[in-house]
Amino acid sequence: MYLEEKTKLPKKVIQNLDGDIENLKVYLVQDYNSNLLKRMVNFGVNIFGDLGMDEWGLVPQIRHGNVYMLREESKKKIIGLAILMRDWEDTDKCYLFDYAIAPDFHGQGLGFHFLKAVIENVKDQGFNKMGLTVDVDNAGAIKLYKDKIGFEILDMNKDEYGEGHDRYIMNLDFNNLNYKKN
Repeated sequence: MYLEEKTKLPKKVIQNLDGDIENLKVYLVQDYNSNLLKRMVNFGVNIFGDLGMDEWGLVPQIRHGNVYMLREESKKKIIGLAILMRDWEDTDKCYLFDYAIAPDFHGQGLGFHFLKAVIENVKDQGFNKMGLTVDVDNAGAIKLYKDKIGFEILDMNKDEYGEGHDRYIMNLDFNNLNYKKN
């Protein structure tokens, strides 16, 4: 696979995060080089295993979707990744395809701050809703989405990604945002 190497790394800072985490920034990835692409793919594989996105999926997402990265400004280590696409049936809605925080950083509120920054940016782009699916056994993610951000569980799809991969279908209406950090 050939990827045209770019010299500019993503520089568009979307929002500084609140609180004690000033050295972390959210970036909208608008371009990439082969090293950044490999780091993003490896991040996803480390989190999701075989279900992580590869180069073939990630490049079109960077070019035609929205890919956000959370990292320390002075370091290259990726701490969080969010990948979104437009919902073709409801063009006011975006779909959160991938969302993860590195396990070393769980429990620090970064998932909340990162997702809040992403939501605010896609709102600015004209979206009014966001959908996602989440593993029914992922209590931490469900708590973040439902209790802290305000997503509603609409349905549960059994075997959504194959046998034993049951997922809640969740939706968030941006008109009813009510963030609850704690």
